[in-house]
Formats: sequence, structure tokens, C-alpha cells
Amino acid sequence: MADSSSDHLQHALALLSQGDLAGAENQARPALQSPSTRDVAWAILGTIRLRQKKLDESSRYLQKAIQLNPNLIGARLTLSRVFIVQGKTGRAREILKQAMELDVNNPTPRINLAQLEQSLGNYRDSLRLIEPISPDLCRTPDGLLLLLSNYLALNQKDQARSLIANWMNLQQDVPPALSIELAKHLCEHGLKQEAIQVLERAKGTGPLSFEIAFALGGAYLGSGATQLASDYYERAANLHSNCVLCDRQIAKIAEREGRTEKALAWMIRAKVLEPDNPEELFEFGRLSLMRNLYKDAIPALEKAVRLKSENDRYTFVLASAYGGKLRCTEALALFLRLLKKHPEDPILNYAVGAVLYSEGTDLERAENYLRKSINLQSDQLGAYFYLAMVQFKKGDLDRSAQLFRDLLRRNQDHLPSLEQLGSILVRQKRNHEAQQVLETVLRLDPNSLTGHYQLGLLLGRLDKQEEAAKQLEIARRLEGQRRESVAGLQLYLLSPH
Repeated sequence: MADSSSDHLQHALALLSQGDLAGAENQARPALQSPSTRDVAWAILGTIRLRQKKLDESSRYLQKAIQLNPNLIGARLTLSRVFIVQGKTGRAREILKQAMELDVNNPTPRINLAQLEQSLGNYRDSLRLIEPISPDLCRTPDGLLLLLSNYLALNQKDQARSLIANWMNLQQDVPPALSIELAKHLCEHGLKQEAIQVLERAKGTGPLSFEIAFALGGAYLGSGATQLASDYYERAANLHSNCVLCDRQIAKIAEREGRTEKALAWMIRAKVLEPDNPEELFEFGRLSLMRNLYKDAIPALEKAVRLKSENDRYTFVLASAYGGKLRCTEALALFLRLLKKHPEDPILNYAVGAVLYSEGTDLERAENYLRKSINLQSDQLGAYFYLAMVQFKKGDLDRSAQLFRDLLRRNQDHLPSLEQLGSILVRQKRNHEAQQVLETVLRLDPNSLTGHYQLGLLLGRLDKQEEAAKQLEIARRLEGQRRESVAGLQLYLLSPH
């Protein structure tokens, strides 16, 4: 009988290691009949129930096994895992301490207890438990990770750095997941170059995996090496074509480098993969807006707002897009809705004032909002610019010109203000000052339609007909070539400072 029960146990263990839980249980049950195998049989059944996520039953079976044989260290370790999953960390700590006392030469209970303390944020306790066996831990990736993560959590960076050499010299294969986890800890504590070393070592041990490529993208991005970061994110995207996060990161890097066409191309991929994800729709719409693609931008932004109407950022940019297309009624409604929630927000007060100026039906109201924006935040450009434009539309050229001069004293190369001031000075026949301003405009932007046109009018007035004709011809050519572009209103709304 004993031999038969022992055979059943051996088969049960083999099937359990293969993941055949039903077969393992069928073999373990007969072993309950023999006193010599009953304890291990209950331990096996308890392990099976843990894998089946039947925690209460697992706990009962494992405790039966320990009652029958208190020296079953494996059963105690498994029972501690059950308690941890159940949130009973005190009982898990107790059972692991008992296991340590029963077998002082077995490092596993000590390591498991150290891992438990670490998970609870008790890093000093965790380190105290494993420091006596640290030479052994330094020879395994799991042990090194436990030591390193404790040192890093305690901000003991020198001790952590000293162990990186051990990691780089490990003779055994390191599971990629452990390299990625260690690199994450290193990055979080400012050791970015060490994180890159760890990941590059992992990359060199075999074919590049998606997980390592993605982690390297993040590590290089964190270190400021944006080109390498983008390259690795692209390699990750090629290894996993459905990686929306890869697409988004590549787009973010490209936008940061001013390559909005590339950024938009990657956001198109992300949007195709997740057509109903509001964040993908928003980023696609925002980038489309930056490239003046209103027909793509506005529907995407509208859908993002429908899906997540409480997101003020989405609503703001949609309102900005409406303003850029001079859909002032729709823009104003959205901005006023936001302003009701945030009445002291300087940008929203500015935005409402700018839209009211563009609408042109209530300039006094526009001026009030713009002045409030300036009172709330004096170091900006947008509200000052539109306040000057309000005075211009009212016909007060002197006041408008003075406001533009004030703005340019703070921001001497602000092109829209220079263009408007030049136009006013031409009207006021302040020829010398007008010519200086317009020449500055063309120095800053040789393709300024306003600059060429106003300078042509001025030169004609000064009886310089040949030069005037040349300037007006350039202006006509620019006007003919110019595609539909973002209105000035929308540009300022996206970047009011």
C-alpha cells in the first residue's frame, strides 16, 4: 500500500510540474489513504487549489499537511503565498519565520520573507534578512535584484552601483523580465546609464525581443538620447505591430524635434489600432491641427470630446480649432463652458476675448475679458495682442499702435505685432517708422505677405515705383501660393504665451 501511495505521489508531482492539475489531483487523492503519504498528498492538493485560485480550500489543505508533519517546509512556503494573496501579511510573516527556524540552512524561507518585507515597504528589514547570505545572492539574478532594489529604495546608490558589475558578470542566462525590472528600478532612482547597461547586456544575449526593445526606448528617452529612443521604439513597433504605446512615443519624440509630419504619421497608426480611444483621437486631432489639416482635426477632436466630455483639455483644443476656422459661435460656447468651471483662468479669459474680437459683435465685452486675462497673468502675449487688435477694430489707431509698441518692448521679434504695427503706421503716414518696422518684418520672415504688401504701398507713396511694384508682385505671388492656413486666433489659443 505504501509503495502504491508513493507511486501516486510521484505521478502527482510530475503532473503538477506539467500544469496538469486535474491529473495531479487524481493521483494525489489515493495517497490520502496511507498515513505515510497523507501529509504530502494534502500539500499537493493545497498547491493545486492555489493554482486554481481557490484560496480558502488551499489554506485548509496546507494547514492539514502541516498539522500532520510540521517539518514540511514546502507546505509552509506555499501557505505563506496563499496568505499573501489573501492580504494576510501578518500570518504570512509568521509562517515564514517558523520555516526559517525549522531549517536554518535553507535560504528560501529567508528570501521569501525578505521579499514580503520589501513588498510592504520595509526595506531595512528586508535587507537585514538577506545581508547574511548576500554572497550567495550575488551569484543569481533573483538574489541580485532583491539586493539592488532594497539598496535603491533606501537611496544607497553607491552600494547599488557596486553590484551592477556582479549583474554584468552573471554567468547564467538572465530572464529578460528580471533585466527589465532592474532597469526600471535604476531609472526611477536616477541611475539611467546603469539601466541602459543592464538592458544592452540583455539585448546581447539573443535575438532582440519586443520587451527589451521597448524598455531600451524608455531608458534612452529618460537619458535624453531621443534618436536612440525613437530607433528602439520603432524596432519594438516592427516586432509588435499592434503596439499603440510605441506609436505614441515615436510621435511624441518626433513632435518634440519639430517633425510634426512624422509625428502625425505615427499617430495615424495609433488611431487605426484604437479608433475609439479618446486620447489617440485627441493627439491625432491636435497634430492634424498643427499641420493645418482641419478636415481631419475637427472630426477627431469632436469624437474625443464626445467620448470624454469632462476632459477640459480636449474641449479647449476643439474650441481652438473652431476658432481657427472662424466658427466663432461654436468656439465661444465651448470656451464659456470651460470659463464657467474656471472663472479665474487667464488663458480661458484670453480665449473668450479673442473669439469675441474675431466675431466682431461685442468689442467692449472682448476688451473686458482680455483685460481680466492680463490682470490675472501679466507675462503673456496673446491677450495684449488681441487687446491692441480690439482698439484697431474700434478705429483708435493711436491707442492700438501704442499697445503694439508696449508689447514689442517686451518681445521685440513678435512677428504678428510687427506686421500689425507696420500696417497702422502706413495708414498714419508715419513713413520712416513704418519702413523700419516692415523691413524688420521681412528680415524675420521673407515670406510675410503683409510685410511685402504694406512695404509696396509705402514705397509707392514715396514715389519709388519700381521697388513698390517689385514688393507688390511678391505679395501677389505669395497670396496665390498660400494654402489655407491656421488662422492667427487658433495659433495663439494653443500657445498664448
